[in-house]
Amino acid sequence: MQINIAEEELDQTGEVTKREQVKIHIGAAAEEMEQNRDKEKANDKAESKFDKEKEGSNEQNNNGSTREQLENSKKRKYDNISKEMQEYYVGTPHSWEYVEGSKGWFIIETTKNYKFYFNKKTNEKTWECPEDVEELFVRQKMKKEDINNVDKQYEDAEKNDYNKCVGRDNSFYGNDGSYGYDTKYNDSADPSVNQNRNRKDEDLEFILREYKNLLIEKNINEFCKYENVLAYMLYDRRYLNVPKERRKEFFHILIKEIKEEKKCEIKTLVENFINMLNEMENKFTYPFSEYDAVHILKGKKEYKGNYTKEWANSRNKLLGNFLEKKKKEKQKQMEEEFEQILYDHMQDENPGVWIKIKNNLMKNEKYVILSYDKKNKIFEDVSQTLLAKRKQQNRRSGGDRRSGRADTDDGIHFRKGSQTLEEHKKNTNNEKNIFLSLLHEKLKHPNIDEGLLNDHKINIKKNSNFENDCFIPRELTNDERYKKLKLNASEKYYIYKEFIKNYINLKREMFDKLLGELSINCINNSLEDIIKMTDKNNKSFKSLKRHHLEEVHAKWRNYKIREAKKIFKDFLKKSNFVKHDSDEREKYADLVNELSTDVSYQRLDCVPEEREEIIKERIKELKVEHEQNKNLAERLNF
Repeated sequence: MQINIAEEELDQTGEVTKREQVKIHIGAAAEEMEQNRDKEKANDKAESKFDKEKEGSNEQNNNGSTREQLENSKKRKYDNISKEMQEYYVGTPHSWEYVEGSKGWFIIETTKNYKFYFNKKTNEKTWECPEDVEELFVRQKMKKEDINNVDKQYEDAEKNDYNKCVGRDNSFYGNDGSYGYDTKYNDSADPSVNQNRNRKDEDLEFILREYKNLLIEKNINEFCKYENVLAYMLYDRRYLNVPKERRKEFFHILIKEIKEEKKCEIKTLVENFINMLNEMENKFTYPFSEYDAVHILKGKKEYKGNYTKEWANSRNKLLGNFLEKKKKEKQKQMEEEFEQILYDHMQDENPGVWIKIKNNLMKNEKYVILSYDKKNKIFEDVSQTLLAKRKQQNRRSGGDRRSGRADTDDGIHFRKGSQTLEEHKKNTNNEKNIFLSLLHEKLKHPNIDEGLLNDHKINIKKNSNFENDCFIPRELTNDERYKKLKLNASEKYYIYKEFIKNYINLKREMFDKLLGELSINCINNSLEDIIKMTDKNNKSFKSLKRHHLEEVHAKWRNYKIREAKKIFKDFLKKSNFVKHDSDEREKYADLVNELSTDVSYQRLDCVPEEREEIIKERIKELKVEHEQNKNLAERLNF
């Protein structure tokens, strides 16, 4: 009664409608909860019914729709579970393992010992073991059992052989008690066991050979740790085929084998390369530069070797040592030759002329391999040897004079004759020195006769006139010192020829120094333009012919061209004009137009073909880099 009265009072105050609405909502929620319980019970019944029907293969197709409904309900059941709840129930991923032989399946184990299956290729995820993985496990298990059976048979056979050998069944002893081997137990092992064993060894040998090729391909050496390089081999079939428990062991064994093979290979390459250098040693000439040697050897098989960085370093070191050895041998040969020629020229000359002989020989390009100090040292040794020899001869001649005074007058006449010859020789040397000094003083721009320079032996006619043949100016012939000279025409010819040779060599050295001061931008200028730039007054080189300076100019020009090529290559690497596809017709023309505005391109106008080759080589390098980056991008996207 009190409830009814309260309801009537609430109805009267206008609040009864609110209470009725609350009752309606509560009732609806209760009904919904009861419906959910009924649905869950129905699902459980359907699931148990499905399990029963699964045992009977005939009724499985009829209940396919029921199974799909159950699976969908299971999926919907865990859709709204948060990540934190999932980690609470099943844990977080702790370790993973690739299923060998599968198509991208991995087994991921959580911290609470749950196993989760993930396919990297198809991005498929499941808590249940996939059918293809399960079949793979079954096959592996059967294969393992077969191998274990074969091993067990082999062990049993060995055990039986051992038992028979030690005489447990008295078959190892003869009837007379003597010690011997019974031949009927010699082939006791089963042939099928041996056949399976051999097949197993062959498979393992093939697997290890593939594993070794993988290590070589990845450039893995003895300095690499197994754990550090594992990521580079993990997905490779050649690595996965190796038995899992022995991968690390075989890794270290194969690394040692590869190291020994490389040593043997390098040793063979070194022997072949040294033999080739010995066969071609005559082609290497002074100054024995490595650049020229590489140009000679570039296409040879022994020079290429195995195309590895290790071989390139070893080859360059061997080549450098060989060239250094050749250079020392050449220096020793030139030292002996320089010493001999000094001795030949100085032994019959007055010591006052020795300095001039030394200076003339030191300017000879043939002995440029010897240093200035080395030449002076050789000159001092030869001078001391000759002075000691002459001193000894003077002592002997003095003793002869003292012993000859008591002899006949013939001895006196001989001494007078020998004394006259010595004075004549001394006077002749003095006149030669005077004539040479007059040539240096009066002939600032001599007239060079090529015929005189080319003749190794000068043949003088009886009525020949030295002054007319050599175009000696009057300024020299009218000099009183020249008129007093008593030298014959042959002696004058010889001295004049040496003077002209020294004059040409001095001018060449002067021209070489002036070229060193010129800019690299002058390599496109002709020889005449270069001479005008270096000899502004047209006095230094006006007596020389063109071919006297061509060799010096060509040497300087080649050096500057190599330098300009290097600068142009560096410019191509730093600039953004060159692309990997710049060799296409229209793009190549645009590229040349862009490059032609730069001074490094313009410097090589004298060698346009080599300049174009440098551009094409740079494009090839960029193509290779582009392909490598492309492959790397594809692998990363995988």
